[in-house]
Amino acid sequence: MNDIHILPTSERKQLAELLALGSAADAMVAYYALDHSGDRVTLYTHGPENSLPRAFLVMARTGLDLFRPLVVPFVGQAESLEALLQAALKPEMPVLLDLPIGQKSWAQEIVDLEGVKDAELLRLDVSIFVPQINVLVVESITPDGWPRFEIRSGEVLQAAAGLNWMGEHFAEVYIEADPVAVTRGFHMAVLSMMANHLLADRIIALYRAVDDDSEGRAEAMKMGFRTTGIRLFTAQATLVQESEKTEV
Repeated sequence: MNDIHILPTSERKQLAELLALGSAADAMVAYYALDHSGDRVTLYTHGPENSLPRAFLVMARTGLDLFRPLVVPFVGQAESLEALLQAALKPEMPVLLDLPIGQKSWAQEIVDLEGVKDAELLRLDVSIFVPQINVLVVESITPDGWPRFEIRSGEVLQAAAGLNWMGEHFAEVYIEADPVAVTRGFHMAVLSMMANHLLADRIIALYRAVDDDSEGRAEAMKMGFRTTGIRLFTAQATLVQESEKTEV
């Protein structure tokens, strides 16, 4: 692991040279590497010291999970992923791992994966998107200062759309809703309002359509989201111990 280094966040902007900042494929890792709060990230790089790294990994504390840090590698080779995960993860310390599906087999050589969620990344097509106006939708602001759109019945939350992260060009949206709200289309109403709000700031909404929610994918496509061809997975990952590797 001689080629593994911890990059000070004061030097993080150099990682932009490895990324396509206008691409949806690199949008998430770009946000966590370049823009997430510096006191909540640790950056591991793979490559010779004092030169541009060939790969890197971001370990971030987020509001997504208070107990498991989010780990987002940016790698092009299995050996880089192995070196970075071995350096960043501790035995018996579960993390949330996010990677392209094409790199899942690489990860499985290094970590145990649980609760795997495969998904397709959708991108809002602004040329066909027509916002839905629903007077029941109310905007609020999260502790991070990000927008959130909700429909409530009294104090009961029925549907909400929020952000997993928001960068300069893209933001990943999520929706939550109770079953009755879904039948009334409230989940799509809050999603539409969020997408439109982001557009006003010249930010394109991205949405993860998980493989076991074909109906949700179809509804998002009807609204104006289109496939990017990018497939990802998220899972809880725990470092495989050497003793486990050698067991027959």
